[in-house]
Amino acid sequence: MSLFGSLQMAGNTLQAMQIGLHVVGNNIANASTPGYVRERAIFTPAPVQQLGKLAIGLGVEVAGIVQSVDKFVESRLRDAGGDRASAEVQEKVYRDIQAILGELTDTDISTALTQFFNSLDDVAQNPEDIDFRNLAIGNGVTLAERINTLDRRIRAEHQDFNSRVEQIALEINTLTEQISELNLKIVTTEGGGSTASQAGGLRSQRQEALKKLAEIVDVTVVENDTGSVNVSINGEILVFEGTRREVSSVLENEGGDLFAATIRYTDNNSPLTVGGGELHGIYESRDKILGGFLDGLDNFAATLAFEFNKLYSQGQGIDGFTEIVSTFRVEDADAPLNEAGLDFTPVNGNFNLIVHNLDEDSTKTYAIAVDLNGLDGNDTSLSSLASAINAVDGISAEVNSDNQLVIRSDSQDIEFAFGLENQADDSHVLAALGINTFFTGSSARSLGVNEVLRTDRQAGAKFAAGLAGETGVNIENALRLSGFHDETIEGLKGSSISGAYDQLLNDTTRGATVAAAVADGLRVFEGTLDASAQAVSGVNLDEEAIDMIQLQRTYQASARYIQTLSELLDVLVAL
Repeated sequence: MSLFGSLQMAGNTLQAMQIGLHVVGNNIANASTPGYVRERAIFTPAPVQQLGKLAIGLGVEVAGIVQSVDKFVESRLRDAGGDRASAEVQEKVYRDIQAILGELTDTDISTALTQFFNSLDDVAQNPEDIDFRNLAIGNGVTLAERINTLDRRIRAEHQDFNSRVEQIALEINTLTEQISELNLKIVTTEGGGSTASQAGGLRSQRQEALKKLAEIVDVTVVENDTGSVNVSINGEILVFEGTRREVSSVLENEGGDLFAATIRYTDNNSPLTVGGGELHGIYESRDKILGGFLDGLDNFAATLAFEFNKLYSQGQGIDGFTEIVSTFRVEDADAPLNEAGLDFTPVNGNFNLIVHNLDEDSTKTYAIAVDLNGLDGNDTSLSSLASAINAVDGISAEVNSDNQLVIRSDSQDIEFAFGLENQADDSHVLAALGINTFFTGSSARSLGVNEVLRTDRQAGAKFAAGLAGETGVNIENALRLSGFHDETIEGLKGSSISGAYDQLLNDTTRGATVAAAVADGLRVFEGTLDASAQAVSGVNLDEEAIDMIQLQRTYQASARYIQTLSELLDVLVAL
């Protein structure tokens, strides 16, 4: 090898060290850049030169500049980020529910329940004081309104999730567009895998986009030999090299007035099925946590209304009725009552209609049969029920244009009421139709207090504190009503109405505790994986300083080597 060959080798070494120092400098410059992946220069021995029987090395060359990435750890980190994002959404929704419930405050439902039933005790203890009856009605209104408010606020949370789903669809499209465009740029820059160097900056941008996408939906990422990546969700391709599939949000009816936004592929309208990420957390939170809570709240409100009304409908106020209109209406007045579209279903049985003639001071009881056994093809409809009541002396009944039952006395001297002690309405038709009931509605959203009691100035006198047939000041029904909150109810699996609400609270508290523990665990796990990833891909300034010193020393030694070769050339020239 000639001196000039040695000079060429030393020059290549200087160039290689300069490239290495440039890579170190770029790492140092991006030490605080989010998503930046550490780069390193790959040094390899240059090809040897045959000199006689000797193979002489030609120095060093830079084989490429690549990123320091542990692809297995990065894949697990993406999965962990998606799981953590899903868990955090569920953790937050439980916190929101607990905040909305506002338990241990003066405006919670537990307090309203207690105040309502305490006021019923007050009615029983002060039968002659109309103010206590009015207070009981007012507390009933407060209880219903708080349940309405809770339902409304939970539904607002449900709607907020729908809005977030719409935003996520846009974010997915933005990220997949970015990833597909970066795929094309990376393939072009890297020559489709024909060069050993990587487009570090572009790859860092793509890695950051993939990380964000994985926090939204659980993705599988596969890198091709050309440097591009394919992204799929549950086996469905989302990004393929330089192409992508768009998604869009669609509102679907869940039944009633609740709608759920879902994300679908635009090309074939198939659903985006996810098992992790923020979108998964939203689906779980909205459909299972909030949806389950709303179902439980509706069941509580419906049970409260129906079971309380069963008792209440057997009583009467200080005076009997001269006219009453059912609060519920049927879809078909000629259909059997258990198939007429009522929110609460009556059963086969009887109820008593008590007629009191004030002029004669006489009382008669009439048993009204409600035939719903389905055996004789002649089951009771609203129309046939009106006809049966019409057969009672002094009483008229009809079905009005709104398919409601109207019952009235034929004269002002006649009053009527329903049921007697130990002869309750075992058909439940009074509560099902809303005849002489306290609560109206059949869900948390529709629960209310009978308009007759809420607006009438003499409502207190109409409060059914006494048993039917007992005129004047009577408290037998008030005693039954005040004890209702602790009575076991078959529809609540043997629990009481107070116990049912406590169970709803306990389920929420238990769910919140579990969700918080899961989220904490996943945050720790993700942090561990992130530390592992940073150990490989993150910029460590101490390590960069060591590399810089090594490269600097090599550069200095190569420069000194060139100086020595130059002196040798000077000797030759001087000969």
